[in-house]
Order: sequence, then structure tokens, then C-alpha cells
Amino acid sequence: MRCFIGFILPEDCKERIFSLQQKMKNLPMKAKFVEKENLHICFSFLGEIDENRIQEVKKKIDEISSKYKKVDVVSKGILFIPNKNYFRVLALDIKAGKEKLTSISNEIVQKIGGDSKPPHITLCRVKSVWNKEELLKFASSSSFEIKFTVDSIQLIKSVLSREGPKYTIIHSSKLL
Repeated sequence: MRCFIGFILPEDCKERIFSLQQKMKNLPMKAKFVEKENLHICFSFLGEIDENRIQEVKKKIDEISSKYKKVDVVSKGILFIPNKNYFRVLALDIKAGKEKLTSISNEIVQKIGGDSKPPHITLCRVKSVWNKEELLKFASSSSFEIKFTVDSIQLIKSVLSREGPKYTIIHSSKLL
């Protein structure tokens, strides 16, 4: 089963981010936007894992969750991944709470495995850009900001389809 460990964003945040994504669709680029229901922070991408290992992963998530407090997050600004000169992903940068989320992510990778990137919220995967300057200008002038609390660590199943991935939370463990 294809899985990752992360945190699905609260509904009110998804609505606000979806509005930003709608504005971004007018930018001079071709991109695949993350579906509103799939907006999340990824702690570790596990990929294909054997169903026999699911119970072990759930137990380790519970152990890790018992050590960390809820994290108040402020996400502000558009991030170009890997950088502004050559980017394949546009994301919301995490400003407040980044260090705590990184600690959680590092422990997950150490104890469970997978692949981790610095905390962010992916908005879209960029396929091509017609006017990079206009895109950079939009990003630098954007005052978009959201605040929310990461209150759990979730094991999320990802099923790929033509319409895009379908995420299902198969385990959730509350933070302190």
C-alpha cells in the first residue's frame, strides 16, 4: 500500500488555500494543482509498504506523538522548490512552527523511515512557465497567510487514479 506520514490540513485552511490556487490558475504556467481535499504537510513519504508492517508503523507513530506538543503553525509566502531559478513545485512556506515540525519529521524518518523534505504545503507541480518574471512578481507580492495547529500525526494511504490521488487517513495519533 502506498503511504506517507503527515497532517491533513483543517477544512477552513483548505478553503483559503483553494482560493489562492484559483488565482494562481491565471498565471502564465501549466501546472497540476493539489486537490483541495488533499492539502497537507508531509513528514515522511514511505512509498509502498507491506500491509504486515502497518501495525508496527502505527505503534511507532503513537510513540513519537506521545513526546511532542501540538504545533501552532503560520504559513506565509510562496516557496519555489528547489529554487527560484529552476522550480518544479510551488508551495506555501512554513514560517512559525517549522523547527518543531522538522524535529517531528526527523524522528519519524529515523524510527520509521521514508523520505522527508523541509515542512511546506504543496500548492502545485509546475510543468512549464511562459513568463517567469510575472510568476516571481506574483509570489513576492502575495500577502497570503494562514494559521492552524498541527494536533496529530497521521498515517495516510494514497491511491493513485486518473483524477489524482485519493488520500485516506488510516491512523491518527494526537500530539500532547
